[in-house]
Amino acid sequence: MYMTMRGTALLFLSVLFALICCSSCDLIADTCKKTDYPELCISTLRSDPLSKTADVEGLARIVLKVLLVKVNATLNRANDLSKESEDPVVKECLNVCASQYDDAIYDEIPEAIENLSKFAADEVIVGALTCEDTFNEEPNVRKSPLTADNNMLIQLASVAYKIIASLG
Repeated sequence: MYMTMRGTALLFLSVLFALICCSSCDLIADTCKKTDYPELCISTLRSDPLSKTADVEGLARIVLKVLLVKVNATLNRANDLSKESEDPVVKECLNVCASQYDDAIYDEIPEAIENLSKFAADEVIVGALTCEDTFNEEPNVRKSPLTADNNMLIQLASVAYKIIASLG
């Protein structure tokens, strides 16, 4: 009798655990398919163990925190490139980029995390686009060394924006 009850309890817990795991996977997939970059969204969220138990607001905050890390890394890269560059035009462009990333790190992303603000997530996109545009200004057009980084920031910020927008 004791073994039967113990076996039943173990089976119940196993089924419950499986349901919880599947429901979090479904929430991630359902949430991410509403974004412009579903694969990036899914891989970003699945890389964070907290996403398994998060609601949609929690998923948005996870993406925003990953975005914060990526912006910080891009800021460090821009600063390093600026120190290494001997081209004054490139240095100035990189300084503009660094200013945009500073705004994202210290104002926009923290606001987005705290208030789940679409506007703040959108401002990160604007900042990355501003950085890229700086390199394309006539007559001093230069190739941006940050294009891949900025594209990643734009995509992650877009994912965050769409998840926040889905909250209503």
